[in-house]
Amino acid sequence: MNNFIKLAKEEVLQLENTLKQIDEFLENAPQGSLKWQNKKEKTYYYHQFMEDAKWTRRYIKKSELLLVKKLAQKHYYIAIRPILKKLLYELKRFLEKCPLNELEDVYDNLSVERKRLVMPLQVNVNEKVRQWQEETFEKNIMHPENLRYETEQGDMVRSKSEVIIANMLYSNRKNILYKYERPLEVVENGRQKIIYPDFTILNIQTGKVIYWEHAGRMDDLYYSNEFVKKMNTYISNDLLPGRDLVVSFESQNTPLDIKVVKKMVKQIVFSSTYDIIR
Repeated sequence: MNNFIKLAKEEVLQLENTLKQIDEFLENAPQGSLKWQNKKEKTYYYHQFMEDAKWTRRYIKKSELLLVKKLAQKHYYIAIRPILKKLLYELKRFLEKCPLNELEDVYDNLSVERKRLVMPLQVNVNEKVRQWQEETFEKNIMHPENLRYETEQGDMVRSKSEVIIANMLYSNRKNILYKYERPLEVVENGRQKIIYPDFTILNIQTGKVIYWEHAGRMDDLYYSNEFVKKMNTYISNDLLPGRDLVVSFESQNTPLDIKVVKKMVKQIVFSSTYDIIR
């Protein structure tokens, strides 16, 4: 729901910018209108305009194609301008009357005892961040001897590549928070199972949660097969790559590309989809 409001506000800005561009175009557009005539499978264009208080129609040469396009665009803009104006008006009206804050207030006004028992439909993002920061969880106990590399946040991770990813996430901590190997309950083959995404990331502007898996040994056949199974588990639980999940790869001959990591982190920072923390 927060995302819906955010998108509506973005659409208002986009509409205002579009209308401004349309008005600038119309202000400088050629006078008159475009007419045409089809003869023997050919189209002939004419410029119709008022001159000396009379309508004048002039044939437009092939070399004046730009004039044809401008007149056609002018007609289109004149047709859509009132529709865009109406849409802008309705969106602004919706944003003024939207009761989103009332939804948040219902939960915020509950007693502490009730809050512990209730799963709200709409959680204030600040409340979500607070819950995230106070949350504790059982760490992954598999192969603790591999947790040898320390990140800037103070986590111990399993590879130098994970250090790079973790530090890149941490450098954007004004916008996102992350937890390493935070347990996630999924269903696999009809049974509940706990998996440990490499990174669980919270966008503190929108409340969106993203999971990051790093496939660090893609040239290892057993490893790559297991990784494919894990990806299928995500998808079967409606956690889709590109929407809820980002994946980075490397092999022995192709190391992790830092530029790719930066681009992926940037996408997470600017992700706008609202989601419930799982």
